[in-house]
Amino acid sequence: MRMHTIQVSALALAFATALPAITTAQLPSKDHTPGAAAKIDVKRLCSAEFTGSIKPITHWQRDEALTRYGIRPESFDGTLDRLIPVSLGGTNDPDNVYPFHASGEFTFDGKNQLGERLHQLVCDRKLSLKDAQNAMKKDWTRAYKQYVQASNAPGH
Repeated sequence: MRMHTIQVSALALAFATALPAITTAQLPSKDHTPGAAAKIDVKRLCSAEFTGSIKPITHWQRDEALTRYGIRPESFDGTLDRLIPVSLGGTNDPDNVYPFHASGEFTFDGKNQLGERLHQLVCDRKLSLKDAQNAMKKDWTRAYKQYVQASNAPGH
């Protein structure tokens, strides 16, 4: 019985220490992807025409972003993402592009939901653009819990 308790305790400890690693797997390296945003005013960002001005990530931007992570571009078949979404002024600069690894609740769709929510808050003047960009740069998984999960909670 004692051996079983030790195994369960060891398993619980391993799981508890793995949780932060699971969350940080969603986050890009701050050294490789510090985030980059264009200088843009909120009025333009919130205009209907803005989404039509979004340009795709170019081949060289993709290759540079992947190379920073030690990934050979020709062998990559995953998803690239912008740390700061275009809807918040994020650019296609390799400083803002990284290989996205989804796991658990922190999916690509979840990150897009967060970008939409923050964009809405910025356009409604309930959150500054700088604060929205910083929330994405600092830890988008924490921002997801604060702005998406909390707004979906009963009573909101």
